[in-house]
Amino acid sequence: MFLSFEDKLWMGTEASLHTMLGVIEAQTKMLASGQVVLPAAKSDESVPRLVEVHEGVAHITIAGPLVNNDDEDWNEYFGLTGYPEIREAMVYAATNPDVKHIFLNVESGGGQVSGVSDTGKLIRMVHDKVKPVTAFTDGAMYSAAYWLGSAAGEVYASKAAGVGSIGVIATHMERSEMYKEYGIGVTVVRAGKYKALANGVEKLSEEGKAQIQAGVDAAYKIFVDHVAEMRGKSYEFTDSVMAQGREFFGQAAADAGLVDGIKSIDEVLSDIEAKLIAPSKNFMYDSGKRVENSHVNNQGDAEMAGKTTLTEQDIAALAAGANLEAGAQAEKTGEPEVSADAQTEKTQATGQQEAAKEDANTGATTKLLAEQLKAVQEDLFNARLAHSKLEDKHNELLAVVGPLKDIAVAATNNMRIALKASALDMASASPAQVVADYLATKDNFAKQFPVGGVAAVDAAQTSEKKSDIDPFYRDRVAAVR
Repeated sequence: MFLSFEDKLWMGTEASLHTMLGVIEAQTKMLASGQVVLPAAKSDESVPRLVEVHEGVAHITIAGPLVNNDDEDWNEYFGLTGYPEIREAMVYAATNPDVKHIFLNVESGGGQVSGVSDTGKLIRMVHDKVKPVTAFTDGAMYSAAYWLGSAAGEVYASKAAGVGSIGVIATHMERSEMYKEYGIGVTVVRAGKYKALANGVEKLSEEGKAQIQAGVDAAYKIFVDHVAEMRGKSYEFTDSVMAQGREFFGQAAADAGLVDGIKSIDEVLSDIEAKLIAPSKNFMYDSGKRVENSHVNNQGDAEMAGKTTLTEQDIAALAAGANLEAGAQAEKTGEPEVSADAQTEKTQATGQQEAAKEDANTGATTKLLAEQLKAVQEDLFNARLAHSKLEDKHNELLAVVGPLKDIAVAATNNMRIALKASALDMASASPAQVVADYLATKDNFAKQFPVGGVAAVDAAQTSEKKSDIDPFYRDRVAAVR
């Protein structure tokens, strides 16, 4: 429950932050007045509120400001989504034998920093080791919401959706003037030079501001590192092209590498459905790795479905086919696990070891190809940027060439008339041809009508010469000069 939100790091848009602050204010008023939020009626208490399962696909809705709060009744009432709720939903979907694919439907402007990292790790862990996860947004997948979405195996957005806003902000509220107005004096006594420098009862000093900035910078670096790893990009590329708080819309998000494509929700779900009904539907695929559905045994599912948290070790063991319920029972009694089908399990284990060797070789090849693909994608993106700049330059030149050509044609014909030659029709001539005609005509014109550096001429001869020139022709020559 949120009664204070000062000095919290926030991974979200400014709009989502104001929404969150409004929620906090409403919560505070309700608590002060003694109001409570009654639990919402639920048809099935065993199914987390964020999850709906349809034809083998678990739809997990991630909407509104994201908070590190597991009070689902308050969250539902105020339109929030808690990181613990998302983790609970992921555990349910990962351990439900009826679920073959997990679909994250995201509509969020972001949220708190606290809790997002663990939630993102769980999403990627489930995708890598248990079941494929796909993320999609038809509206907004910003900041902390994108942190979660990028952890999925594939990320898609509609053509009008906003994605990105990879950045961190912090809020600081200082009340010293307000206290002073009410005649309240506050004295801060601290041990430790940097202890609580950015508190709400003192003027924010440069050291205090620097302290907040250091936290924001550290969180930003972690954010960029996460996205770079999830999207297979370098830190430098992610920081300079994808991050810095930029917000991308539609195709721009795909061009920058934040999403894998622009699709409608129906297209994404149809693609998932097609994968589920493929000939290989008895297997789950991820990055070339194959895990048989039979490895996820029903007893282990039942045990894990009853838990509220799932460790990385639990998920890894579940993906490898471990019987978590029997293992837990053996741990309680202190006796080794004994199975009636030990020989069968041993044979299966041997087969799994052989398959693991094959997967290791395949994995090495896949890793090499992935690295090569990553380099090609970055080169392609840089080439697109360079091409876009060249296009802009080309358009600028085209805007200038036309008027310059007209000027050159007019100057050429003026000089030809002065030379007692007929004007040329150069409407269909190329700019290069116009320039060539202009230079040739200019040379002839300069020879007949030199300007500057002319040898002295007898004034009488000049006067006599001028009298022989037709006045109209002389005026035209003067105009050209």
